[in-house]
Amino acid sequence: MRSTLNPYAPPFKPVEYSDERCLFLTFSRGFPLTESQLFNFFNRMFRPYVDQVIVHRPKERRMPSLFARVMFKVSLIPDLVMGNHEKVCYFVDGRHFYCRRFVSQKDRNAATRASNSLRGGRGGSHHSGHH
Repeated sequence: MRSTLNPYAPPFKPVEYSDERCLFLTFSRGFPLTESQLFNFFNRMFRPYVDQVIVHRPKERRMPSLFARVMFKVSLIPDLVMGNHEKVCYFVDGRHFYCRRFVSQKDRNAATRASNSLRGGRGGSHHSGHH
């Protein structure tokens, strides 16, 4: 049996999305937005830098989506969207949503471990009570 693979093809490298290129979006309860609404909103401002929008689908189908993630092709765009703010609010089709910088669960856990190690593994700073 002969292979149909190209022996000269470059090695496969899966696309990895760095957190610096992503924003986390939250919706008001009961007022979700769709991938196309969000893609079009960001694409109007940052064409052609919007890569992908993923709206979370709850396991309970009757429940509305509460959050999404937008990925850009370059890490500069989330900085432009957020400016110096931790959270910003935008409106699409009469519905508002909030943007925050995306921090993956892996990075959040690493940050927590680093913070705990700086404090000597304790939950907070230790005071001896002597003045």
